Order: sequence, then C-alpha cells, then structure tokens
Amino acid sequence: MKKVYAISVYAIAMAYVESAVVVYLREMIFGSVSEVFPLKYLQPNLALIEIGREAATIIMLLAVGALAGRNRFQKWMFFIYAFALWDIFYYVFLRLIIGWPGSFLSFDILFLIPIAWIGPVLSPVLVSLLLAVASLALILLSDRSDEVRIDRLNFWVFVAGCSVVFYSFTGGVFHILFSRGPKGIESYVPKTFDWFTFVVGYLIMCVATVSILSDAYRRTKTEKVIQ
Repeated sequence: MKKVYAISVYAIAMAYVESAVVVYLREMIFGSVSEVFPLKYLQPNLALIEIGREAATIIMLLAVGALAGRNRFQKWMFFIYAFALWDIFYYVFLRLIIGWPGSFLSFDILFLIPIAWIGPVLSPVLVSLLLAVASLALILLSDRSDEVRIDRLNFWVFVAGCSVVFYSFTGGVFHILFSRGPKGIESYVPKTFDWFTFVVGYLIMCVATVSILSDAYRRTKTEKVIQ
C-alpha cells in the first residue's frame, strides 16, 4: 500500500502539471483558457511538440510503474493505475483552476497519438475510473498470489472493447481526414459523439474486467487452499 500511496501522489502531481501546461497553451493560442476548438493549434510545429509531450508523459508513467512493481504483471498494473489517476485528476484540476469543463459533456482533445482523439469529458473519465479500480484490485491481489495473471481470452476481449472505444473517439476525425484532408481538421468543431459505439466498447471492457478480477480472486483462493 505504501507504493500505491506513492504512485497516487505522483500521478496526481503530474495531473496538476499537465493541467497547468494546457491552461498556458490555451491562453497563448486561443486567447481563452476555455477554448479548445476549432483545432487551429494543430500546426505542424506545435503538433509535433504536443505529440512529444504526450509521449514523454506516457514514458514517465511507465517508468514509475516499472520501479513500483515487483514483477512484470505488477509493473503494468501500476502503470495503468498511474495513467488512470493522472487522467481523472487532470480534469479535476482544470475544473478547479479555470472552471472548465463546464459539464461532463464538454468536448475535449483527449490524445494526439497516433491521431486526434475527441470526445466529451465524461467518456475518458469513465474509462479511467474502470482502469483505476481494476488495476488497483489486481495489484493488491497479485501481492497475495504470484499466480494472478490475465488469461489470453480475457485479454483479447478487453483489447476488443478498447478498440471499439478508440474508434468512438477517432472515427469522426478519420472521416474528415479521408474526405477533406488535414485542412478539414483545422476547422473541425465536434457537435455530436458516437455514444452507441462508446457504450458498446465500454460494456465489453467491463465484462472482460469482471472476468479478469473474478479469475484473479479465484487464483488467490485456490493457492491459499493448497497452502
């Protein structure tokens, strides 16, 4: 639990840094901290810097996960836990600092790798809540048994759910790129979100997560009985 506390503090502190950087960027580029669209800031030089910053953030989270976990499984779980907590508190701090988002349905640029992910704030928060709870549970269970792991079927079902959710974030952007090219992205202002696709993908992720946690709990009980 000491490691969990330390990783939690680190992820929350990183979330504050991330939110502060975004506030500065919005003020400089849009002249308003509450403006996100249209995506005129995706000029080649700024886009490359932003992509590099996001990649560096993921590397930093991977690094602390690698340091915290006692085996490969825990290293990945600590990374996922840190990522999820960072994502949630990023929006918490933005709300506290600038009063944005105005609601959970406010649209945001969620990520830029490998393409712009766009969706209402509620959608990534729901995904991160699921990841935070599941990864924390798996960290604690894996401390009780070295047999805790994710079997191949559950893994691929979860990946399938993630892929559907990913499409809900990027489908509109892909459509604009293919129909209007990069210039179309610069003037893009999202009006609707594909909630149906998102919910389908999210439910698949939830089903896989329940199965993963049930299997992990069963493994800890089985090992305890054997001992």
